[in-house]
Amino acid sequence: MDCAACPTRGKCVRSDAGRARTLVLQERTQYEALRNTREQMAGDEGRKEYQKRAGVEGSLSEGIRRCGLRYARYRGLAKTHLQHLATAAAMDVTRAVNHLQGKPLAPTRTSRFARLYD
Repeated sequence: MDCAACPTRGKCVRSDAGRARTLVLQERTQYEALRNTREQMAGDEGRKEYQKRAGVEGSLSEGIRRCGLRYARYRGLAKTHLQHLATAAAMDVTRAVNHLQGKPLAPTRTSRFARLYD
């Protein structure tokens, strides 16, 4: 659906060519599910739940970057599982050594887009 010409069009369309803006509407069920999830995440309980997820995501990211968790070196579920257990143990040892040596945790990375804002 395209917006039609109206007296206030200059306030919403900023392109030099003056092309119409396309409006995409989600299905009602998708919109309501997204709205409900955003409401749940906005509360204190939702933030606590997200903190758990953020911790897991950080561990996965570290495993992928440092230990090559994205690809298995072996074939078969048992060997792949063993590789994941060894990788997790290595990550735990690395974290324990860093903690005992007093090395601080790395700060959260800022995206290139966010750096433009600063």
